[in-house]
Amino acid sequence: MGNCRRFTPNWFTVGMGTGITALGAYTMPGGPLWLKDAGTALWLLNIVFVTLFFALFICRALSDRGGTREILHDPVQSMFLGAIPMALTTVVNGFVDMGIPLFGPGSLTIAYDLWIVNVALAVASGIVVPYMMFLSHDHRLDRMTAVWLMPVVPAEVTAASGGLLVPHLLSLGLERTITVVSMVQWALSVPIAFLILGVLFLRLVLHKLPPSEMAISTWISLGTLGTGVMGLIDLGRQMPLLFGAVGHGMYGGAVLGALALWGFGTWWLVMSMLFTVHYARRGLPFNLGWWGLTFPLGVFTAGTNFLYAALKVPMLEVFAVAFFLLLASFWALVATRTLWHLLPVRRLLATAAD
Repeated sequence: MGNCRRFTPNWFTVGMGTGITALGAYTMPGGPLWLKDAGTALWLLNIVFVTLFFALFICRALSDRGGTREILHDPVQSMFLGAIPMALTTVVNGFVDMGIPLFGPGSLTIAYDLWIVNVALAVASGIVVPYMMFLSHDHRLDRMTAVWLMPVVPAEVTAASGGLLVPHLLSLGLERTITVVSMVQWALSVPIAFLILGVLFLRLVLHKLPPSEMAISTWISLGTLGTGVMGLIDLGRQMPLLFGAVGHGMYGGAVLGALALWGFGTWWLVMSMLFTVHYARRGLPFNLGWWGLTFPLGVFTAGTNFLYAALKVPMLEVFAVAFFLLLASFWALVATRTLWHLLPVRRLLATAAD
């Protein structure tokens, strides 16, 4: 029990990155069968990761209630409470995409039940953490990073997940309800995220790049836009459920909006890559923040897949494949570095060197 007292919610970023890489491998356009099998195996491994992290977090909450409450008052660790519903989303989506061949139709029931829990977690993250920012956190513009997006983005992540779940539901009434809930979730997140992106742009202009330990945080902006693309297209497909024939036109508008978000995301992708190269030339220390290379790029890759499915433009398929290859490379790099820092042998070597 004592060891879990040191567990912090930023570990859920491991589940976010591993899960989105698994989903990307399984859903890549034209991907070979072995890649789908690899994605399924990685998703099963991620279920173990996310379950372990939930157990450790609950253990800490029960054994160190004061310390757990302090997380809410911490201006950095509180942001990573948003990683909890985002990590769980990768599990939910896997049950929709991969679950039926493995577990049968019951996997959809599991996905639905977990999605309901995830909606509650996402709403709590998007309301409680910003409230604590207003109430007790010590923030300044020159110390701001894209980590501010972490607590508000989960609602749009669960919105996109709801859009993925809707076509598999058997009740028309339930389909409409989930669609409306998902639309509200998207609206609870994306406008606030755009406010933060505007302030972040101002902060970068006035105070330049953040310190090297927060270098990878700039990639989080990409994830916000990638998830926005997914949500617009996924929910746009469901518009005829709510608005009849008019809904088909609304879907076209949703695709157009998603294309605009994708273009904005491409700008952030280029900027994030330039920032990373800038830091790498000056020395980039490893920390768990490196997992920020994976989930944002993963959801942007998924958003590109969604756009390709909607528009059938070959260029988008090329981008989707290229983004996935970059994602897989990032995941392999960060997973290897994380494992190396966890291994006892590494600590012994470091001690011997000293």
